[in-house]
Amino acid sequence: MTESESAALTLAQAAAATQWPSLPADVQTMALDLFADSLAVVAGGAVHPVMQSLASTVEAADGPSTLIGEKRGVAMRDAILLNAATTTVLQRQDGYAHAKGHPASQLVPVTLGLAERHGKTAEQMLTALVAGYEVAARVGMALGGVPSHLHDNGNWAAIGHAAAAAHLLSDGDAHVIAAAIDGAASLAQSFDRFTTAGGATMHHLYPAMAATQAIAVAEGAVAGLTPLPGSLERFYGPNLGSDFDAPLLMDGIESGSWSRFEILNGYFKLHPSCAHLHGVNDAVDALITEHGVTEENIASVDVATFGEAMEIDTDTPANDLAARFSAKATVAAAIRHGVLDDGGLLDLTALQPLMDKITARHDPALDKHTPAGRPGVVTITLTSGQSTSKEVIYPRGTSQTLATPDERKDKALTLLARHYGENGATAVYNAVMTLGHGGTIATLTNTLRT
Repeated sequence: MTESESAALTLAQAAAATQWPSLPADVQTMALDLFADSLAVVAGGAVHPVMQSLASTVEAADGPSTLIGEKRGVAMRDAILLNAATTTVLQRQDGYAHAKGHPASQLVPVTLGLAERHGKTAEQMLTALVAGYEVAARVGMALGGVPSHLHDNGNWAAIGHAAAAAHLLSDGDAHVIAAAIDGAASLAQSFDRFTTAGGATMHHLYPAMAATQAIAVAEGAVAGLTPLPGSLERFYGPNLGSDFDAPLLMDGIESGSWSRFEILNGYFKLHPSCAHLHGVNDAVDALITEHGVTEENIASVDVATFGEAMEIDTDTPANDLAARFSAKATVAAAIRHGVLDDGGLLDLTALQPLMDKITARHDPALDKHTPAGRPGVVTITLTSGQSTSKEVIYPRGTSQTLATPDERKDKALTLLARHYGENGATAVYNAVMTLGHGGTIATLTNTLRT
């Protein structure tokens, strides 16, 4: 196969044609909201002891790139690695409706780190982010899912990382972007799916490894290293996909540009837990609000959900990462504290008496709602003998039940405030919202280093 026949070149030409000023208003709004969301997820996770320990290993020399959550600048690769690793700590990173993965939260560390290091403008950075998202989304769709033993984090989104990085480094040269796409495909990474439920925090390096490899691939493409054309459809898709459909790689591309923007199918995680549990988490929220449920008046709780959620569920979580994949832990934390928040998952010993009253199980009848839905049914029996139940098929934040503008903003400000305080959070958020509308990267990074 020649380059001109490859899916990579078709994707790259559409990526190269992407220009921030000409993007539809709703695409620009979504891109900025996802950018703010991703920075907030990193800032919120940066205060976690695991990430503080990892950040302490980085040399303190003042470098060109921003390490979110700290005042110092560091070397570009250190910033990208650490910022990308922190996206998974709270399990609140973005999602994409048509394939399991987290493209935006992994693209932001790459594009911000490169833009700072190479003096790119905000428009160039945002153009590359949208272009990379569109490439990644089509790879995700075409894969037809990843094999059941592989984790989606750091998987297909890495193709978009490489495309975005090559876009920035080559000023939008389609041939360089195509080389980066096929190059990233030929260097496919695969990660163990079950680390998260086991509480194995090495999991946080999944997106970090994908992001840093993407930088190397893009730099190689700029330097003239060449891939084998067609690696994306010949090697990557058949080996990393469950039901690979090559024509979907070019779906929504007409006359060399995007005819449909998949970034509009991105979603925002409104719970600090695995997205598979969000139907359950929404149901518990509703029961707490509607019936005044508290820890004191609980006799028992029955949680029913779909099969895939239970495959990675952990009945006895060992730490807060595993707790974010536990139906029992997330339900218990919400009931005990009145809302499911990150802090409520830290003290598992305190949650255990309530977790002992909770049963989590697979209900095959709920499987029919997947993969579009993340269904959950929660039935609470009170000490009075009364029972109440709630079913949620499409959780809040997903493309079927969109997060409102206020929910998006509130999430970003809340997480940013964990490090920056309320005033600092507002400053960071406002700096993001002005990007692409006259705002500068320097203004944003100055607020991030405050």
